Amino acid sequence: MEKVVIVGGVAAGPKTACHLKRLKPDTHVTIIDQDYLISYGGCGIPYFISGDVADADALRSTSFDVVRDEAFFAEAEGVEVKTNMRAVSIDRQSKTLHLKNLLQNTDESIPYDKLVLAMGSQPTIPPIEGADLKGVYTLGNLESAIALQKYLKESDAEKAVIIGGGVIGIEMAEGLEDMWGLETSIIEFMPQLLPNSIEKPIEQMLSHHLKQNNIDVYTSEAVTALEADENGIVCRVVTNKRVLDAQLVLISAGVRPRDGLARDAGLMVSPRGGIVVNNRLNDKNLVF
Repeated sequence: MEKVVIVGGVAAGPKTACHLKRLKPDTHVTIIDQDYLISYGGCGIPYFISGDVADADALRSTSFDVVRDEAFFAEAEGVEVKTNMRAVSIDRQSKTLHLKNLLQNTDESIPYDKLVLAMGSQPTIPPIEGADLKGVYTLGNLESAIALQKYLKESDAEKAVIIGGGVIGIEMAEGLEDMWGLETSIIEFMPQLLPNSIEKPIEQMLSHHLKQNNIDVYTSEAVTALEADENGIVCRVVTNKRVLDAQLVLISAGVRPRDGLARDAGLMVSPRGGIVVNNRLNDKNLVF
């Protein structure tokens, strides 16, 4: 029986696993993911924070309201899923994937005939002093979104600052202002919001819409530091032009590919990040 191991259990990984089982039912397919929540709609996270999506399980459920967890994949799709397992390294000679069990802090290995890397991306964290303070969040996965929502419910936050004027930052700003009533500001390093996506006249309409909804927009501005109160919770955002009070900071400064595993295995990786592939998503340098 052919063994296919897929690293990554959010979107591309589960889709690949299920499609493969339909094409080749006798294949043994295993999904590996370092988180415990898998197979969810990441694009819906801002709507979960804003309350438009009722709970986290709604992002993980089928159209018949069945949560896509380990049991679902095993029973409905015939796919084995190992969560809380971090892929540490690839031995391409022996076709073995080395893992770290994050719950038991033990090392494990799993053999493969074919290996699929579907690890997605991770948030870019600018080198800002104080980025590790309590009250500072990124939205790298569903777990971080749940933690952010918990903080919103339990804290007395009144003001929020979004670092980054991309799609996620804008959606989150509207959600924080509308659902949670936070005075929200967006700080964007580039001269406009969505700098690589829309032209200036459209961006001006967008900025006007945000300001009409009580969201301040500051462009061509760089955050230099985040400051804490006496309890170690973020309380101020310092830029090269101003100081803003904030009890919640969301860093939404873009993403970069999770390509470290591939790079360490000797695969061809672009200098700007991301595995280099052909039009079949593979080439002679890959482990497929």
